[in-house]
Amino acid sequence: MRKALLAIAALTGTAITANAALLKVSDQTFANFGLKLQIYGQSLEDAANGGKDNAIDFTIQNARVYFSGQLNPIVQFGANLDFAVTGAKTSHEATTTTKVRDAFINFHFANELNVMAGYYRVPFSRATLVDRYNTIFMPQDGWVTVGGAYKDQILPTLNIANSAAQIHLTTSNVLGGPTLGNAVAITGTTDEGDFSRDAGVTVWGNVLNGMVKYYVGIYDGFGDHNAGEVVAGSGKDNLGYVFRVEFTPTNLGFQADKGYLHKETYFGQKKELTFGFGYGASKLDIGTASFTFKSWTVDANWEQKLAYQGLPLVPKVEAGYVYTDGDNLPLDTGNGVVYLDKIKTYYLTVGALLDQQIWLGKLGAYFKYQKTKVETSDLDVKPNMWAIAIPYYLAGQNAKIVFQWNHYDYDKNGFDPRNSNDDSNNDLTLAFQVQF
Repeated sequence: MRKALLAIAALTGTAITANAALLKVSDQTFANFGLKLQIYGQSLEDAANGGKDNAIDFTIQNARVYFSGQLNPIVQFGANLDFAVTGAKTSHEATTTTKVRDAFINFHFANELNVMAGYYRVPFSRATLVDRYNTIFMPQDGWVTVGGAYKDQILPTLNIANSAAQIHLTTSNVLGGPTLGNAVAITGTTDEGDFSRDAGVTVWGNVLNGMVKYYVGIYDGFGDHNAGEVVAGSGKDNLGYVFRVEFTPTNLGFQADKGYLHKETYFGQKKELTFGFGYGASKLDIGTASFTFKSWTVDANWEQKLAYQGLPLVPKVEAGYVYTDGDNLPLDTGNGVVYLDKIKTYYLTVGALLDQQIWLGKLGAYFKYQKTKVETSDLDVKPNMWAIAIPYYLAGQNAKIVFQWNHYDYDKNGFDPRNSNDDSNNDLTLAFQVQF
């Protein structure tokens, strides 16, 4: 039974924690369920008093009830139900939003052939295939009180000219592809957790025992007729498409991750080296004009347990590049219209876990750098972000404490979405995570 549950976790990416509750109907029909929590204390620069002061917030950043299981070895399912402040202003009383974050049915015909349908993470980049509870760097999502900007937004909110639609670029959705599609708010309750997700169907599987993994998907796309960016119903209904392939040199002793999702760290339990390529396209029709955004990405991740001067270390290096063609989308900057040419993003993560007990847990230290270049007909902007995370794992991802420092540099004065008189922000986060 445990082996079957782990197989579902590997195939669908739904977490199986050590303490998950099990509901068993038979050896072939069962489900597990549990609760996950992320509690934050944060100091956010320029997030209070109209951008003049810092904000100090204690929040239930995310509370999640999850289910996963199978009706039989072919029909599998999973769902994540989030109760969180992501997508709304912080409230000290309780969480302020409730949504089905993921819901999918996976038909496991063979390891080489799965068909997944539902609402879930789009398989474009490695970054979009890591669940928030399997990260090293704690998500910086949610709202600040200044102008409705996202916490990790890297440009001011921009309007699409001759349209009621808005563009929100954050450090997370520029990795999501097609970038502009995921940056357009779909409804009034859209939050950053939605930028990497869409409703659709994905065919995926592992070939040559995981040496090659592929994904091919078709999705509603950001031109969906139900979406807010198709202004007043005047735009056409369009679909989005994504293709991704990954290569792991298993012939050299590296171990493939055969699940739909990835993890940001494997704690030295896996000798991991994976190279990925992704392509995505989606079309936006605003009635008076149509724009097709095309994105592609390359990424690589390496992590394995090594010994350095007698110390057991698990070093990690992850790097990637994302390119999006903006198709000359007209953007209203407030001082005239500019036309979006392209968006380029580079990112790098380096760090290591000390794989030995220090008091109650294991300690790690990681650095992440990300630079984005937004090129328009009139102006180029090159915001960047770097973060330092020091996680203390009491029970792997099931129980941890993370101290994190995020620095945002907006490149030019006036481009800080929290304070137009500034060009940078520094946020501190002390995060607590538990999974049951």
